[in-house]
Amino acid sequence: MSAVHAAPWREPDDARRWPAAAALALVVEAALTGGVLWYARHAPEPPPPPPMQIVLEAPRPAPKTVAPPAPKPIPKPIPKPMPKPQPKPLPKPVMHHVAPRPVVPPPLPTPKVVAPPAPVPDTHPAMPVAAPAPPAPPPPPAPPAVDMASIKADFEAQLRSAIQAAVHYPTAARLMHLTGKTLVAFTYRDGQISGVRVVTSGGSDLLDNAAMDAVRRAPYPATPTPLQGRSMTFDIWVRFHLNDS
Repeated sequence: MSAVHAAPWREPDDARRWPAAAALALVVEAALTGGVLWYARHAPEPPPPPPMQIVLEAPRPAPKTVAPPAPKPIPKPIPKPMPKPQPKPLPKPVMHHVAPRPVVPPPLPTPKVVAPPAPVPDTHPAMPVAAPAPPAPPPPPAPPAVDMASIKADFEAQLRSAIQAAVHYPTAARLMHLTGKTLVAFTYRDGQISGVRVVTSGGSDLLDNAAMDAVRRAPYPATPTPLQGRSMTFDIWVRFHLNDS
């Protein structure tokens, strides 16, 4: 059985529709082309570019010319010292050592043996043996140390009491109501007075003379043993008061 091919379906107006469609397409294309050309002609011009700013830079200073460094002097070559010729060493003499011959000492003489002499009997009588000496007695104990300064100070106090007790108040000074004290210096040795003088005045010759008379007339005590035979100088104040007898 043979296959039957069906023919494509066609409308009766297809022959008239295709030319109309083609014409319509050409009209649309022409309209689009004309619109593009018109827009290109009547489109707004783009804004002008912004003005260019020209900045003038200050002229740069000319570079300083640096003088080239002076060429260094070329050192002259120092001539090398010529080595001194060294003398050739002389050959050392060859010393032949000869071994010394041994010295043989001469034979010593044989000493003679002498017999000792026989002891001689002692005919002298025997001396008595002395007895040992008795031991020496121990030294006596040393005396105690004497305080001379203390002894002199005590004796000076005794002299001051004796002089003050021997003061005779002058009548004229008492009537004039003269009072004061006189410093008298003198030398003392074993009860003897010498060199009496006034060191500090009491303000009146009457009082000074009375003070020196008291030093000369005072009955002094016995001199202590450590001070005997010594010359001593004393400075003693002699006082004058109206209440004294």
